[in-house]
Amino acid sequence: MTSHHQDEVVTIPRDEYEALKAEVRRLRREVGRQQAMQAIMDNAAAPGRVRTFTRDELAAEWGIVG
Repeated sequence: MTSHHQDEVVTIPRDEYEALKAEVRRLRREVGRQQAMQAIMDNAAAPGRVRTFTRDELAAEWGIVG
């Protein structure tokens, strides 16, 4: 069995790290798009209850960190 110590450091090449960060950003945007589309569809189904979003809420939904 392999033992792990808390002070062990795992390193990956910078290009892999940047690629992983880009993929996380892409996935956050995709989830944001899906959530926005669901909100649009929910609003269309119940036009009397239209939801409004603040700028911060929209930024959070789209994965934009300011």
